[in-house]
Formats: sequence, structure tokens, C-alpha cells
Amino acid sequence: METTSLSNKSNVTHEAGNNAAADHAMRSIEEARASAEELAARGNAAIRSGTARAQEIFHQTSEHAAHYVQDKPLKALLLAVAAGAAIALLAGAMNKHHGHR
Repeated sequence: METTSLSNKSNVTHEAGNNAAADHAMRSIEEARASAEELAARGNAAIRSGTARAQEIFHQTSEHAAHYVQDKPLKALLLAVAAGAAIALLAGAMNKHHGHR
């Protein structure tokens, strides 16, 4: 009878240890989940903020360009032609470089 009683006490102690470990693991998982959710929320907020800032900069740049074209149409046209020519030259050089492989 004595061995059965010791065996039962050992099983109870073992089960209590397993429950404590399981509880600790569940708390750790919950904390990790909460941290991941917070990190995702902060990431989403940063993306939204960055997108809004980029849209604002684009809008301001567009307005600035429009005013520049209205104030100096000939200069704006010459700059556009020069930029187009530079892009065409770069594209031609890249095509020539890729064609010789």
C-alpha cells in the first residue's frame, strides 16, 4: 500500500508541474501574440503615415511644377526636351549594351 500512495503523490506532483509548464507556455504564447499584434498595428500606422506624407509631397511637387510651367513656359519646354533626349540616350545605350552579350 505504501508504494501506491507514493506513486499517486508522485503522479500528482508531476501533473501539477505539467499544468504549471502548460500555463506558463500559454501565457508566453499570449504575450507573443499580443506583441505581434501591437507591432503589426504600429507597422500599419507607419505605412499609412508614410503614404499620406508621400501623397502630400507629390501634390506639392505637382503644384510647384505647374506654377513653374505657367511662369516660364519656354524654359520648362526646353528642360522637358532635354530630359527626354537624355532618357532616350540612356535607353539606347542600355539596349546597345544588352544586345552585345
